[in-house]
Amino acid sequence: MSMDDLREQVCEGCPATEWGKRAHCQVHDKHVGKIESCPEWDKLLEGQKQEQKAQQRSNVHAELESAGELVQRTEEEIRDYSYMQLEVIRIQRFLQEMGEGMVGQYGVETAQLKPLGRHSDKTHAEAARRERKWKRLQNLQDKILRIDEAVETILDEQERLILEALLDGEKNTQIAKEIGVSRQRYYEIKRRAVMKMAWAMYGKRAQSTG
Repeated sequence: MSMDDLREQVCEGCPATEWGKRAHCQVHDKHVGKIESCPEWDKLLEGQKQEQKAQQRSNVHAELESAGELVQRTEEEIRDYSYMQLEVIRIQRFLQEMGEGMVGQYGVETAQLKPLGRHSDKTHAEAARRERKWKRLQNLQDKILRIDEAVETILDEQERLILEALLDGEKNTQIAKEIGVSRQRYYEIKRRAVMKMAWAMYGKRAQSTG
């Protein structure tokens, strides 16, 4: 902040000056324009520094919290991987059976989910239900693909082994025994692997927890 800015922000409202008239400071006994330093200026600058530090701490906390949430989300998605694969198969079977049923009852156009027109209420409900299932299927397939691609980026052998075992649905204790490490060491490797997965899946937002 320049001296001119300090004079405007501090001296203008200071009762020791006659700002707008002679702009003469009674404390320094000189014209405001000739003042080079003032305790009141120091107070303003110190206050601004404290505000900046507080804002920086707040930003860092928010970034860490966000990154921690991403790592947690990644771990949850790894844990749910087996379930997601089964759910994909279930929804695909449901859509196939529902599509065949809709073709039989309402015709091919309805089963292909063209824009809803003047179908009966039942037809409309069935088509809307099929569309919801289709969107969920796409969402699950996207998650599975994102996880598969992220695993391919893990080069450390132990980390890769742990991740693949987790994706297969194995328990932590069982995996630790298989790779021959203590539980504490296992969780250290697992956390490092999950953080790398979070980085691969969600980018730089997850890096700050490393």
